Amino acid sequence: MMTSAGFVIISILTLNIWGLPGKLTLLKKERVQGICEELKRAAANPEGWDAVMLQEVWLKEDRRTLSQCGYRESVDLNANLKLIDSGLMFLSKHRLKNAKRLTYPRIPIAPGVAEEGEALVRKSANFVEMIHLEAGTIVLANTHLVSYYAEGELDKYQSTRRSQFKKFAKWIKKLAGERPVIIGGDWNFGSQNQELWSEKNQHFSDFIVSKESEKETTLSSENSFQEKDQDRVDHIFASSHFDSVDGRLAMREPIEAQGKLVNLSDHFGWTETFSLPRR
Repeated sequence: MMTSAGFVIISILTLNIWGLPGKLTLLKKERVQGICEELKRAAANPEGWDAVMLQEVWLKEDRRTLSQCGYRESVDLNANLKLIDSGLMFLSKHRLKNAKRLTYPRIPIAPGVAEEGEALVRKSANFVEMIHLEAGTIVLANTHLVSYYAEGELDKYQSTRRSQFKKFAKWIKKLAGERPVIIGGDWNFGSQNQELWSEKNQHFSDFIVSKESEKETTLSSENSFQEKDQDRVDHIFASSHFDSVDGRLAMREPIEAQGKLVNLSDHFGWTETFSLPRR
């Protein structure tokens, strides 16, 4: 957090950690520890992220680890009795309260769905109020929409993702009311998906984002786990209460794990910085 005479600077990170259990992911233990070290540095830095939105923190052990990486507050609405649930978390330097969850309808098990895992997880959205001493209450919303499993040009979950996004938009706007709100997460669509991007523009027409967001992708060929650039699916937008300062990729530096240089996730993080008038 940075401050000036008339406004406060708010910085938010979103990151999909690629936290699948067992052999479904690579070098997860080492990557989660690397993410934790980055979070500790940010939490100790006055200009570090005020709040962090995480996705795919599927396992309880990883949620416990990441909740202890320097940030004052964490919100975890996952059901601990389930092996995997929503995978969503919030971390914050500021007090968090009134956390709520929207669980999207379960995807029926059909051929191929069980293997993809979408019927096993509970894709959701989380809401929380961040109490900032100088800016007042800021609503945060984090969601992870159904993933993209395309066969050729066919995206069989397009209609499901659209339905989830519409539910998310209606839910968060009702809860936030007229208060400042920042929305983000892994939406599994970007500007190349013209149908859903038009939905985003319709439901959040007055929300702002940095110009840099149009130039970068979080699914980059520069990532050790990606072969080519893809549409950016990780987003942060803010209501018109804010002004944009900048946006940039984050969590890009590789770590050494078992003799290899690898990135912290198959997604790069994305951070947006906004200004907001003091109360």
